[in-house]
Amino acid sequence: MLERPLVVGFLWGVFTGEYSISLNIAIFFELFWLDLIPVGTFLPPHLTAVTFSALSLTTFFGLKTPGGALGVILACMPLAWLGSKVEGWLRDQEQSGYNKLLHWVRHPDNENGPGVLILRSLTRTFVVSWACFFVSVMALKFLFETLFTLYPGALSTLDIKWAHLWGAATLGGLMALRLKRAYAVLATGVTLFVLFTLFTRF
Repeated sequence: MLERPLVVGFLWGVFTGEYSISLNIAIFFELFWLDLIPVGTFLPPHLTAVTFSALSLTTFFGLKTPGGALGVILACMPLAWLGSKVEGWLRDQEQSGYNKLLHWVRHPDNENGPGVLILRSLTRTFVVSWACFFVSVMALKFLFETLFTLYPGALSTLDIKWAHLWGAATLGGLMALRLKRAYAVLATGVTLFVLFTLFTRF
């Protein structure tokens, strides 16, 4: 449960005191990736990395509005994919450790063999994961610093509400239903909404 966006958002709110925006961002990610769960060998998007990076950047730049947070949320999305790739690579590296463990079971010449393998695995995971996360967040920080320098207030001027972001994120929950009728209702609703918007403008 510690990897869920809602838990990460709540803990970040406790740490920073900014419960409102922290939980709003966490709810968005929780809804958006509701359909993807770790089953079998499937590696879902790394929700902890994308949530933590979005929360840290919004706090660093003092973004309070949904419009300001939207740019950060979209920019942090690729970190979910990057995190799953890093985790997959780390799992591949554990093959050598598994082979060494099998060898130790057959020839237990050192009583600390399993402990050494576990410590080595945990250290590699910690160092590689945090290094990739740190470099990614610093790159995004530099990107947004440049953007805010060239275009001050560019994101905060977007007139959107959290309800709009949550509404878009609920598509993840709808896709989780795996029902063609639900997809048809969604497509019909979106089409009617677009047509209604176009007709009301003319």
